[in-house]
Amino acid sequence: MERYLWISFILLALGIIFDGILILFFIFSILALITISLKRKEVFRLFLSAMLIGFIFEKIGVSTGIPFGHYYYNFPPYILGVPIFVIFAWGIISFISYLPIMQFPKYLKIILFPLMMVIIDLSVDPIMVSAHYWTWEYSSLNWFGIPLTNFLGWYIVSMIIIIFNLFKMKENKIQTNPFPIIYFLFSLKFFIFAKLKLLEPLLIATIISLLMTILIFYISKRIQPI
Repeated sequence: MERYLWISFILLALGIIFDGILILFFIFSILALITISLKRKEVFRLFLSAMLIGFIFEKIGVSTGIPFGHYYYNFPPYILGVPIFVIFAWGIISFISYLPIMQFPKYLKIILFPLMMVIIDLSVDPIMVSAHYWTWEYSSLNWFGIPLTNFLGWYIVSMIIIIFNLFKMKENKIQTNPFPIIYFLFSLKFFIFAKLKLLEPLLIATIISLLMTILIFYISKRIQPI
């Protein structure tokens, strides 16, 4: 496998290991992004466009409740009412969700990318709500207090992100892709460090993430990368 992929893999793994120190996670993630973007510029475009598209829909969401549902933030600093952390998170989660499938045909990217984004949010949202970084209006249809409309919104926005980027994506052949492991570890670390009251949703989310990781490895073996 190409050296730049291994370097990016190691940097992301270090970011996950040191995730308890948020600034280190950000630094390692950005270094991994820069490293891989030197060879695959579409990855950097995805990161930037995901932040922009995510920001636009978060702004709409806070103001109107569309497409995620009604909620409000308590997580400064903000840009036009949207936390800077949330904007950056759209980019990082998109980056981590795209890497495992970057060698797949476009139709599989459209199918898998939104699902992978939603699976990560199954872990992220309960943690952030528990920390009171944002608060949802009550809904009878919910995932441990998170309205199901949130995950539908995540799916829709993630679909827009991947379709927007498909037009300029190169589909280079990659013989070995280690990034499904990063995708799973990213979800697993939420469970490992979970508070007791969050064990149930994070365990379920981790199992779903594991199943998705296995599926990605299976597809990788079955298809001819293009």
